[in-house]
Amino acid sequence: MLISAVIRALLAACFCLGNDEAYYYTYALYPALSHFDHPPMVGWVIQLFSLDLHLSSEFFIRLAAVVAGTLNTWLMYCIGKQLRDEITGWYAALLYTASIYGFIITGVFMLPDAPQSVFWLSAILFMLKAFHGEIDAVAKRNFLVASVFIGFALLSKYTTAFLWLGMIIYILAYDRKWLRTRTFYMAQLVMALLFVPVLVWNVQNHFVSFLFHSSRVEPAAKAFTPDYFLTEILGEALYTNPVILVLIILAVIAFFKGAFQDRKSGTRLLIWVALPVIATFLLASVSRRTLPHWNAAGYLTLIPLAALWLRKRGLGMFPAVMKSAMAFTILLITLSAVQILTGFIPLETLIGETGGKGSADLSLELYGWRQLQSDFKPLAEKYEQSGLMPAGAPIMSYRWFPAANYSYYAARGSDRYVLAAGDTSDIHKYAWINAIHGGFRLNSDAWYITSSRDFRDPLTIQAFYYEKILPPDTISVKRMGKTAYYFYVYRLKNLQSKR
Repeated sequence: MLISAVIRALLAACFCLGNDEAYYYTYALYPALSHFDHPPMVGWVIQLFSLDLHLSSEFFIRLAAVVAGTLNTWLMYCIGKQLRDEITGWYAALLYTASIYGFIITGVFMLPDAPQSVFWLSAILFMLKAFHGEIDAVAKRNFLVASVFIGFALLSKYTTAFLWLGMIIYILAYDRKWLRTRTFYMAQLVMALLFVPVLVWNVQNHFVSFLFHSSRVEPAAKAFTPDYFLTEILGEALYTNPVILVLIILAVIAFFKGAFQDRKSGTRLLIWVALPVIATFLLASVSRRTLPHWNAAGYLTLIPLAALWLRKRGLGMFPAVMKSAMAFTILLITLSAVQILTGFIPLETLIGETGGKGSADLSLELYGWRQLQSDFKPLAEKYEQSGLMPAGAPIMSYRWFPAANYSYYAARGSDRYVLAAGDTSDIHKYAWINAIHGGFRLNSDAWYITSSRDFRDPLTIQAFYYEKILPPDTISVKRMGKTAYYFYVYRLKNLQSKR
């Protein structure tokens, strides 16, 4: 736990925030009962670990994720131990550490998955304890504790509904005597009460968040789209770790063949929590573009099952398959970190840039923003001091990212703020941020920043018309002494209309 925490803390401090992380920074900067994309927990934990953004470096924005990854290692050990013994727990902890989703996605990056994973695994641990034996006072207490963690997980990410569903399936199929206890209904009430902030916000905002997410998974009209499905499969293999994914598949097959009869209650719970969420997004990917972390909690749930499958083979403390899984993760993290910092793989040559400079290199998403931060401030102050731009003029953007990146790297630490132009489906939380700042004001000036990686000419933003758009200043992002890409800083003068 200590070794992995130190490594993940170093990674958290070294790299710029990704698009999503910068966006969740706005959850802490503009707190609310809930948000367009997700429930509020990710913003709350950023506020907590950054002391309400008084410590706002990338490390402190990500600190909650580093802590989450460390706690999850311990929780995996406890779940494995609960399933069988300490060796099973040790295997589960190692497999979790070798998982890209476990080590990086929930252990370094500040995403809703970080707090969700802690509460998800905690709920599973206490459900395993509650469903192990008779329904006595201890079991009832464990069930209520599990319900609290499910409620907190629901405040983290909507996919937690599958955790609740798995619990209900298990009880209905194997343990219906829980339905005759008051504890079961008290637990449902606890979860509902904890979810009230999200419900209130959605009622106030016409259920926009629920409608947005339901549209992402409902069956599409078009037929099977192979590239969407293949991308989802490959993404799940990468996030889980291909070696671990094979172990999980073997363990699931073994479960349905009756290999875990001596651990029926625990393995059944894991299976019915995991399979619905995995199957739902796999089916959605048949005709819709999905992201592999949407159902990653399902694979996370099956890691202890894979550990139990390994344990039954008596392979020793550090099996060869575990070493292979660890080697894959170490290699991938090392290559990725070196690529981000140096660009040693010439992706723009290998792939070919169809967009602007740097558009072919995905590693640049985590690189260059600090150079924008250091160069934009003196540039803006120069124009402000010369009277060519008003002090505190907003920065305009056209989508939730890069708007969020500009909120963190260009506006933070100044009296500037970011506004975004477009439909709610494009600008997300910025529809509410715009309202907080009074929206776009006629006859006002604004900054406009775009990059060569994702260039958007301000003249193409149809929602607004400025009297004058001045030629941009260019900020060059250097990597290993070479220009990786550019930022273009425009001055928009005298807003005339909002179409």
